[in-house]
Amino acid sequence: MGISLPRGTRDFNSSEAILLKKITWVAEETFKAFGFSPIETPAIETLETLNAKAYGEESEKEIYLLEGKEEGLRYDFTVPLARYMAMNKDIPLPFKRYQIGKIWRMDEPQYMRSRELIQADVDVVGSEEPISDAESIAAVALALDRIGLKNYKILINSRKILDLVLEHFGVPQGSQGAAIRAIDKLEKMGSNDVLALLKKAGMKPKQAEEMLNFMQEKGNTAETLSRVETLAEKSIGDIQNLKEIIRLLGNYEILGEIAIDLSLARGLDYYTGGIWEFVVFDGEKRLPTIAAGGRYNNLLSLYSKNSTPAVGTSLGVSRVFEIMKNGEPLRSYARIHIAYIKEENLEYAMHVANMLRAAGIYTDLGLTKRNLTKQLEYANSMKIKYVGILGNQEREANKVKLRDMVSGEEELLEVEDLIAKLKSR
Repeated sequence: MGISLPRGTRDFNSSEAILLKKITWVAEETFKAFGFSPIETPAIETLETLNAKAYGEESEKEIYLLEGKEEGLRYDFTVPLARYMAMNKDIPLPFKRYQIGKIWRMDEPQYMRSRELIQADVDVVGSEEPISDAESIAAVALALDRIGLKNYKILINSRKILDLVLEHFGVPQGSQGAAIRAIDKLEKMGSNDVLALLKKAGMKPKQAEEMLNFMQEKGNTAETLSRVETLAEKSIGDIQNLKEIIRLLGNYEILGEIAIDLSLARGLDYYTGGIWEFVVFDGEKRLPTIAAGGRYNNLLSLYSKNSTPAVGTSLGVSRVFEIMKNGEPLRSYARIHIAYIKEENLEYAMHVANMLRAAGIYTDLGLTKRNLTKQLEYANSMKIKYVGILGNQEREANKVKLRDMVSGEEELLEVEDLIAKLKSR
């Protein structure tokens, strides 16, 4: 039997790992710019925490159980945050936190769906204002803009508006959770299969079909909200809240399009207000959601006596990676490779490399006794743009011969001038 990886996991080679780290670094820098503070929680949580009613039956089946079945691996960062807040009651509110790391889900592995995932989350705890929703959405959207992901779209809805639509079309009160989970599968399963699930949830076939048609009818934001307003006056406040979130998002110069989608459900049971998903299209084909979130005002009350408003957005780093991985690979962080000719020039090469590193320039130093041709081939294979060539003449002159591996141009420079040149590019 050969060596293998567990199902739903994978290795990342150097170029892939560099891209992953770029995505997480840009996300973290963006979150910090928005004033979010980091926390770290354990990968392991008790099942009492993970099995809170907020998840629902389908999510419970996806939890990785550890031996003894009293603990499991975290499924997301939201429930651990709720547990953390319950255990740390002295935190000043509103608390703006971010967390980036791995989560695990016992999913059936498929395209863009693994069992080990990397996520980057932002959440605001302690504010009911629409600006909190807007900040959590915008922080993720601007991170995507800075990462360079193009043509994403932000779909937005409200759980309260969705509840209103379900009620209007005759979904039995006790079956709304099942109906929401059915609607959440609309993109993956299609209308016919979802209609079957809605009938199973207690809806009459004609009403179920009318409801899906209502949800999927095309129109701009104003037209869509106008249709919802005709259903019941009691939802006006919820509609105004959604309008305000969308209006506030207009202040961030987000590159992605924002659109209301009445069929957006977000299957997890803990959402109480606005909900959203970030999607990308490959031609006409919609790819799996790359980021999502919403308001979950009741989740924290499952872990403490206090009911504290909260909202957040989760960025699927692993899915963004899958979309962007076919770009030009970068195999090393090094800006320059120091190649030396003859062993007597090793210590001078070390001196130059250390000066470059002290100046903040990522520098790779030759570690073998290869000839110059082989060292240049190595630098080229590692996609390192510059090579500093050091021989007896360069050492005696206290200089470096700089070669641009793209253009082939060479120039002889003082080390200080080399540093200034690399910093200027």
